[in-house]
Amino acid sequence: MVLGMTLWFIVAKDPEARAAKSDDGVVTITGLSRMKGDFSVVADAGATVATPLISHVYHVAPTDAQQDSPLVLSFARSDLLGTSSATVVYWFNAQLGMWEQIHDIVADSEGVLAVRVSRLGDFALGIAPKITAPTMLTAFDALRTKAPLGTRGYNIAVAYTLEDGVPVRIEGIGEHGGCGGKIGTGDHNAFSSSTLSLSVPVDDVDTVIAFTLVGEWSISADGTACAPGEELQAQE
Repeated sequence: MVLGMTLWFIVAKDPEARAAKSDDGVVTITGLSRMKGDFSVVADAGATVATPLISHVYHVAPTDAQQDSPLVLSFARSDLLGTSSATVVYWFNAQLGMWEQIHDIVADSEGVLAVRVSRLGDFALGIAPKITAPTMLTAFDALRTKAPLGTRGYNIAVAYTLEDGVPVRIEGIGEHGGCGGKIGTGDHNAFSSSTLSLSVPVDDVDTVIAFTLVGEWSISADGTACAPGEELQAQE
């Protein structure tokens, strides 16, 4: 009976309209949610704001659950805030340790940039430098050799970091696979990473930047490795 009451307070039967705004009036979150409790939006004064981010980082809660339906997250843009040049809303992927661009834009006007989101967390406005990423096959090979014993499947994400900047995921570049190239699932996940510095065009100017590869490994509980002749390979 106590368990039933606890669950009732966490998840409501029917979704309810919710809304919250940051104290500075810059960020608003609205939508329907089954989660009990109100949304909150707080500017994180201690968060690192560096290229390509150009606004404060805003912590939007609750962060511990996937929402049933997308919510609308709106940022105010202005010269006064120094954000009129912002073209992107970024979300911080805490598991991978990198920022990711949100593409589901619902409003893009002179004063507002709004996107749909299904998971809350840390968000910021930013710009999107044009990065010409290199081919990284040998880097993928090297990281794959560091997979923990018992890895059955994996995914490798790649982020760039400009000088004095924060890591931002590069979309369309990465690798996933498993034993013999077949993606398997394990009982738990582990992460490891590697970094290399390369000179590549950034907004058509050759620039030395850091690339970070983050491997997410799906591992079997008993540590069973791939069968003989089925080494970890990228899925074709």
